[in-house]
Amino acid sequence: MLFLFPIHLFIHPPHKPEFLTSHHIMPAQFVTSLTKDEAHEDGIWSVSWSSKNQLVTGSLDNTVRVWDAENGELKATLTGHNLAVNSVDTNVEGTLAVSTSLDSQIRIWDLEQLKQQKIIDVGAAEAWTAKFSPDSKHIVTGSSSGNLNQFSVESGEKVQTFEGRGKFAMCVAYSPNGEYVACGTESSSDSATVLLFDVATGKLRSTFKGHAMTVRSLAFSADSSKLITGSDDKRIMIYDAVHGDTIRTLSGHASWVTSVAVSSDGVHVASGSSDSKVKLWDLIADQCIDTMDGHSDQVLGLAWNKNGNKFASVSEDRAIKYYSTTSA
Repeated sequence: MLFLFPIHLFIHPPHKPEFLTSHHIMPAQFVTSLTKDEAHEDGIWSVSWSSKNQLVTGSLDNTVRVWDAENGELKATLTGHNLAVNSVDTNVEGTLAVSTSLDSQIRIWDLEQLKQQKIIDVGAAEAWTAKFSPDSKHIVTGSSSGNLNQFSVESGEKVQTFEGRGKFAMCVAYSPNGEYVACGTESSSDSATVLLFDVATGKLRSTFKGHAMTVRSLAFSADSSKLITGSDDKRIMIYDAVHGDTIRTLSGHASWVTSVAVSSDGVHVASGSSDSKVKLWDLIADQCIDTMDGHSDQVLGLAWNKNGNKFASVSEDRAIKYYSTTSA
């Protein structure tokens, strides 16, 4: 099954970073520690690993599910969306989750009581993906207009708009220090673009180019200095978020890179692709250290735990896979 993205998006199916040290001896080894088959009734589009060790997933089956990340057991199925859930995220404290859906609603969920806390109605495709701010006070969403909308978690009101370039904002991310918000856009005649905004002023700070096709995923390093992006051009790019320079390009996937996620220590980047594979990149060894081919369909979401020694992947094949270091 292909993405149910807006049809116009389907035109097409170095030096070491400053935050890394020279003390890295050999790449860490990760193994598949748990597989949860048929975790949803349909493909799983998004995943977030909370700081309280819960895994939250969003699916084409219109539901959000909460899992015990330690043993993979289902804790709750949260219903309310009328169409596919295309993104989920959890706040820093691990107490709240947010979901966006093709039904044009943002829903906020209480992860302690495992129930809905708030509904925010937005226009069609005005909340494609959503992320919590580091202080948990706001949610930012990408939209079909290219603008990013920031909502208050407490009131549900839109409090700020970051004006984009008119190209569908496919993915969004706050920098961990709260200073920046970034988005990746669909491709156009010139190229796909990554935009970086200053949260305090609401102004566009930097424009990053380099990808030739739609940018579907992005993530900041833990120190907010680097921005990692994944694109339909099969490449992963690493940018200096402060100065705007391209640090390096990682290649290896045979199809769209649909998801990227960075470990908390900044050493590893996990990437998922429409080629059904998960790749693990070691940024100190400067190489792909493993390729996991356990999924049978495109990998649509990735999430690390807060310690950076485990991560999870979700796929169109309805499965959740957990990976951990051999020492975890």
